Amino acid sequence: MDELRENSAILPNIRRSHLTYRHLVISLSTSLLIGLLLVFLGRSFYVKNIEPRLSATAAAPVSVSKEAALKEELAKSAEQIIALQKQVDVMRREQLLMQQNTRESLEKITTTLKIPQIVPPPVAPVTDQSGTARTADMKPDISPTQSELIQLKERNRLTQYADEAIANGTRRPLEVLVEYMRDPQVPHLHDAAQAEFMRAVRAIQILQREDPGYHLPVAELFKDRSIRDEADVKPEALLKLPADYKQSWEVRVRVCFLLLGSTLPETNAQLIKAIKEDPSLDVAKHAQLTLEQRIKKRFRLFDILAIEEWFNTQGK
Repeated sequence: MDELRENSAILPNIRRSHLTYRHLVISLSTSLLIGLLLVFLGRSFYVKNIEPRLSATAAAPVSVSKEAALKEELAKSAEQIIALQKQVDVMRREQLLMQQNTRESLEKITTTLKIPQIVPPPVAPVTDQSGTARTADMKPDISPTQSELIQLKERNRLTQYADEAIANGTRRPLEVLVEYMRDPQVPHLHDAAQAEFMRAVRAIQILQREDPGYHLPVAELFKDRSIRDEADVKPEALLKLPADYKQSWEVRVRVCFLLLGSTLPETNAQLIKAIKEDPSLDVAKHAQLTLEQRIKKRFRLFDILAIEEWFNTQGK
């Protein structure tokens, strides 16, 4: 009986302990789940709301520092550009001064060469022999550098003559080049003058300055109402125009072309005169082209000696 009582007293205690343990496990599990849920919700809130603000706050100082560094680099670059500009200005001033000094030296040397009267005359030597005392010719004392500068200046002058002949089609600069080619006083410029002459002649030969569609203004040139077109102009009237330098060079060029079909015996002589004397190189060129087509013979452009030699042979 006593054992039954003891067993009946122990069983309720075991049940209560088992229930207490179960409640404890359930409470711990529930607390753990709630804690995990709170952690998950807190992390989501941090990632969505707090972390972007922190990133923006951290990036702001970085961008500000980059802008400051960029401004500093721009300031340094501007200072370097200003320093380089100052150096370039100094170099330009020095170059201008050097050019001015060189030009003044060349002008002085050229003046000395052209005006020998400024050179003091030498003292006549004393001699016991009868007759007139003679002194050696005085030459200016020119250094090799000055001689090269003089030659360079003369060479540039020849180039300017050729440029003028090409640009304006005028005869006079070409004649000056021929004079240099034949001048025995400047043998060192013969090759340079010939080269510039050939350059100018070649350019005139290729260049087409006239308008291909140009026709004679017959109403202004001829006061004859019967002349309405170029075809109505007689060769006798055309032969008077090449020597009339008051007319434009285009008129004289067109006349040379129209004289191709002239049957007058003095036509060739008139064309040769235009080749030799016309102030326009374009007129001279077209006069030579017309002459060559008439006589079926070719010459070098502006080879007046060869053209005159042929004409003299034909005259005989």
